[in-house]
Amino acid sequence: MPAHPLDRLETTERTLRRAQYEAFEFELVEQGVLVRNASHENPSKHEYLVRIDDGLPDSCTCPADEHHQGACKHRVAVAIRSHVLEPACDIQRVRDHSARPVSTQ
Repeated sequence: MPAHPLDRLETTERTLRRAQYEAFEFELVEQGVLVRNASHENPSKHEYLVRIDDGLPDSCTCPADEHHQGACKHRVAVAIRSHVLEPACDIQRVRDHSARPVSTQ
């Protein structure tokens, strides 16, 4: 049985707690998962793209993911919600498969 995605991410307890209780909204897009934090007065200013690689939320466009060590709360929020991560992984597999050249032999 493969390890849970959360077991493969480096994160802090504080980040894990925030990923669990903040009011995140998720939207599947071709590039990954758009994560909006509806806890803020203007959620559209707190919207970031989480990219999926090899079944794992691999990167996020938020400042914390760029400037701090370990996974940000947006990546962790996707990792702990299988109903978000699994379809995002499916989209990635389809995208990766369709990007391969088709053999004409």
